[in-house]
Parts: sequence; C-alpha cells; structure tokens
Amino acid sequence: MVFRFKIGLKFYSTDVAFIPQALKLKGNVFNFIELYIIPGSYENTINAWKAIDIPYVIHAPHSSHGVNLAQEDKWKTNLKHFNETRLFADELGADNIIVHGGNNGSFSETLRQIKLLNEPRIALENKPKLGLLGEECVGWSPSEFRQALETGVISRTVLDFVHATCAARSLEIEGITLIKEFLAFNPRVFHLSDGDTQSQKDVHLNFGKGNLNLRGFLSFVPEGSLLTIEAPRDPSHGLNDFAEDVFFLRKVL
Repeated sequence: MVFRFKIGLKFYSTDVAFIPQALKLKGNVFNFIELYIIPGSYENTINAWKAIDIPYVIHAPHSSHGVNLAQEDKWKTNLKHFNETRLFADELGADNIIVHGGNNGSFSETLRQIKLLNEPRIALENKPKLGLLGEECVGWSPSEFRQALETGVISRTVLDFVHATCAARSLEIEGITLIKEFLAFNPRVFHLSDGDTQSQKDVHLNFGKGNLNLRGFLSFVPEGSLLTIEAPRDPSHGLNDFAEDVFFLRKVL
C-alpha cells in the first residue's frame, strides 16, 4: 500500500554514518528527512547531507541542547544555535524549520524571540504540558498557537499527535478534542510515535508498543502532507526499527 502522505525519517545532524543505509530505503520506505540540528555540527556534516537528493525539514535544537526560547537569559545562545540551524536550512533547501516553545518560562518571551529571529520558515510545534523531567512546557495549548498566528509572529505549525494527547491528559479531556483544535491551524508537518494514553509525558514508543489510536490519528493527515515518524531507533539495529515502524503503519491502514 502506498501512503497518501509523505513519510519522514528523523536523523540527528551527526548521524552521517547512517546515510548509506538511508540511501537504500529512500523512495520506497521514506520520502524526506527531518534533520534535528546538533549545535556545532554544521562544518563537519553539511556536505554529507547535501549529497542526498531528497527533501528536508529542519528541526532546530531545543532544551536538550541548550536552546530555550521561553527564557530571556538564553537569547544569545538561542540566536547562535538558530543561526547555525538556518545555515542547514539554506544549504539543504528546506522550506520548514521546526522550533519548540521552550519551558519554565513565558510564551510572550517565546513570541518575542521568534519575532527577533525574523525567519518566515519557522513552524511552531505543540508540546505536552509536562516535560520528561517535570518541567512546565511552553507552547502546548491551542490558545497560545492562536495568539502566535493572529499576531503574525508565525505562519506555520507542526502537530505532534502524542504531545497533544499528553497535554489533553494533563487537562483531563479527550485527546481528540485538543487534536482537532490544532488541526484548525492547518499544520505543515505532523509527528507520530506510539505512546500511553494515560501518561502526561511523551514516552516515544515504537508502533504497536503503546495504546494510541494510530489509525484515527492517520485519518487526520491530509493527502500529500509530511508525516515524520518519531519512534525510537536502536543504533545497533541500523534503520531496521524505522523500516519496521513504516511496515506497521502500512498494516494499520
């Protein structure tokens, strides 16, 4: 079965060792690469990624790598790392640069910094309300996204189905309720893994290892859209875990 949407393989920018395996799967198993930028990796990796003839989506580094748009004192670091991210997007011809809103800060600061970045390709991804380490995430609610769009600070969004499900759990409402609100913003990119409907945290499971309504989520993805698989990969297995997850989705549909 051929998907009506395009499947994305997510890599760190330092994952150049997997490129030979990726080339064997390109076109048949996935259609684009979502590249998460590890700070300081541009000089040593950009030529390797440029050698692949495939569309790219770029994911800016987030709090795991020192970037937090919700905190004013992080601005200089945020700008430095985003400028490197922008270089990747320029060289790889990417139309979208995904960012997170940050955590333990304010959404008004997030909007201020995004505006200063002055990058129309920025697409804001929704977050869970509660982070993996118990931090309070910024950019988890549809009202925040509505504000960002109505003020013109952003024009693009990303819908992470699991993040929305986790946020809904925190609010003690049905996940589908929150998902439908985010769908109203016409997301440019979708993220999907499996997970636990009872968890407020994104546990990132391989398909079939959780209890999420994957078929239901996929029914919301418009034809021709970009869907990045964010299920985990064991590096010792190469890209086999990813290929198995794609095959699982084909069976689901």
